[in-house]
Amino acid sequence: MIAFFILMRNMYHVLRILFRQDEQKAVMFSVAFLLAVGMFFYHSVEQLSYLDALYFSVMTLTTVGYGDIHPITPIGKIFTMGYVLLGIGVISALIVNFNRALKEFHSNKNKPDGK
Repeated sequence: MIAFFILMRNMYHVLRILFRQDEQKAVMFSVAFLLAVGMFFYHSVEQLSYLDALYFSVMTLTTVGYGDIHPITPIGKIFTMGYVLLGIGVISALIVNFNRALKEFHSNKNKPDGK
């Protein structure tokens, strides 16, 4: 249980580092925007519920792709191809920025002054 609290404390500090970066704010906005676009598209075109459409959008952008939900219509398939190509780049930028913040956190943690 103690390890969990230490992990959450460290995650809090990493997130604080992330939210100080303007680039990260733009990337997070882009991810939220892409998820919203995907959710509304799949809801209207593929007739999925909002929850299923959001679920499919997240699974698609993170390249998990369980296959339990998939596009049926031709326009849905075409949209998904472009959505994946654009989304992978944005998700990759999110991961890179998170790793950069994690590295900054650990380098600041190991400094002699403790800041």
